[in-house]
Amino acid sequence: MRWPIRNQLLWPFAGVMAVTLALVSGVNAWLATRRAEAQIQTQLANIGQTLKRPPFPLTESVLRQARSLSGTELVVMDMEGKVVASSTPAVENARPLETPPRTTEQTGLGDSVLIQGEQYFHRAVETRGSDETNPLILHVLYPERSYRESLRQAMVPPLVVGGIALVVVVLTAGSLASRFSRPIAKLQQQVGRIAEGDFQPLPLPQRNDELRDLAKSVNSLAQQLTTLTQVMKRSERLTLLGQLSGGLAHHLRNDITGVRLAIQLHQRTCRGSDRESLDVALRQLTLSEEYLQRLLAIGQPRDPERKACDLKEIAADLIVLHGPTFHHRKVALQAELGNRNIPLSADAKQLGQLLLNLLLNGIEAAGPGGWVRMETGIRDVERQAFVRLLDSGSGPPPEIEAKLFEPFATSKPEGVGLGLAVARQIARAHEGELIFSRTTEGTTCFELRLPLG
Repeated sequence: MRWPIRNQLLWPFAGVMAVTLALVSGVNAWLATRRAEAQIQTQLANIGQTLKRPPFPLTESVLRQARSLSGTELVVMDMEGKVVASSTPAVENARPLETPPRTTEQTGLGDSVLIQGEQYFHRAVETRGSDETNPLILHVLYPERSYRESLRQAMVPPLVVGGIALVVVVLTAGSLASRFSRPIAKLQQQVGRIAEGDFQPLPLPQRNDELRDLAKSVNSLAQQLTTLTQVMKRSERLTLLGQLSGGLAHHLRNDITGVRLAIQLHQRTCRGSDRESLDVALRQLTLSEEYLQRLLAIGQPRDPERKACDLKEIAADLIVLHGPTFHHRKVALQAELGNRNIPLSADAKQLGQLLLNLLLNGIEAAGPGGWVRMETGIRDVERQAFVRLLDSGSGPPPEIEAKLFEPFATSKPEGVGLGLAVARQIARAHEGELIFSRTTEGTTCFELRLPLG
């Protein structure tokens, strides 16, 4: 059987408070009735004692005044049962009053008698008037209706206060239960959305309590699942790419090698402008081989073969090797490699591939008439080597920046989005990092940071 948390908080709390208030109200009501009863008894006893030896005659006017003060009916009889005086004619001929009084002192409220259709508490006291020589009997009659009304007036206020307090407690308990159950219900909905694949964060409660901490944990879980989902999607893409590249690599390499040999053989027999066209074709084949290497690198990554090398020499060889490409694309190449060698323990071929990817991206971004600058150096304090590739291009659009280093992320119609993914993969394999930024001058900058060997 399902028992919501709201009910788990509300009913036990309300039940305990209800029982407590009921007991307290009941005890207060009982004590109030006992006090009222004791007060009536004391009042009747005082009337009897006051009129037992009065300094004035017990006339009807005196008895009426006493009735107005005490609420009791008073009848004075002689020992033979004859009415001497009465506070009201209605009880003068009442038979119960003809009974002689008890010889012992009465206590409590006295006996219950029925007179003219109404119940009275009856006490009889022997008295003597101020001018009487014979003893008289004073009958004190207190209406049971007045007694019950006095008890009711004494009992009702504690019960009313207890009832109001109970209602307040129940409402307060319901409010507290709702205040706790609503955030829990929202957390339940959020967890349900997470189970369905929606990882949007949940707004945090305003109160800084355990529920807020729980909401933070749920949001943290959602963020971790978002990251994990992205990693899984990327892994799936890489797996698919590895399967595709593995099948195509052998055939593409053989085809490119055959085409290169055919062009080189034909180039030997050509002269003039034809040779220049063939040189362009060979360079395009070289670029195709480089793209193929990039495809293989991201589809089938391998651990770097670390050897002693010089980052400055790797950058200088790359500039010399691909200088004609910059010239052909009409992009200015600037090099600021400094005077210091940069010793590393790294895979020189992989670092060359990384820098080549950045260079080719810079050429495409800068375009004809633009420029690309390579800078190398050492940060002695951090014990880091760095290479910066800057270009005059406009940089990637904002929607691409967040996923710039993911496979297939590109804004170029003819691009495949593999170069930067391969570059970061190589950088991290060497315990380094590749960072993108835009300088204040509007220049695009990619910086490679590597630990010194």
